[in-house]
Amino acid sequence: MKVKILFFDDIFSHLFRSEHDKNTLVWDDAWVESLETALVGKNDRLNLDFSLVKSGDIDSWQSIVEKEKPDVIIMDHYWPEHAWKKYGDRERGGEISLETLRQIRETFPDLPVISYTIKPDRELLDSAYASGVTFFMEKVAMAVPEVHNALKYIIIYLLRRS
Repeated sequence: MKVKILFFDDIFSHLFRSEHDKNTLVWDDAWVESLETALVGKNDRLNLDFSLVKSGDIDSWQSIVEKEKPDVIIMDHYWPEHAWKKYGDRERGGEISLETLRQIRETFPDLPVISYTIKPDRELLDSAYASGVTFFMEKVAMAVPEVHNALKYIIIYLLRRS
């Protein structure tokens, strides 16, 4: 079975990369690389073939979803540079993903969306679930290689539900 994952994260955007130096991006880049290594490719034991499409263009989410036809979306919750551009306030970075989640739910009500951020609190989780996220993970935990296998099983579960 082929599984296409659309991976939305601000670290893939030119806007984010132009505002942060390479040394600052090392942790994020290593995290993405380890996640990509764990997910992409054929897993004979599970009979799955994962592919990953990366995008930092959250504003074009709908055209990207329509073009790529993903089975699941993995999306960063916090988009500080996009919030700065839109609202003039980086602290409103979570509003970008919440707005996008609501739009995804209106257009693609059954498309599973896994969202993540560093150290979410109860209010953030409540807002994300109310806006339509299917599952929420902590980014720090997602950096642990053993969690990558759990993420595969979460994706399988979500696909079986839809």
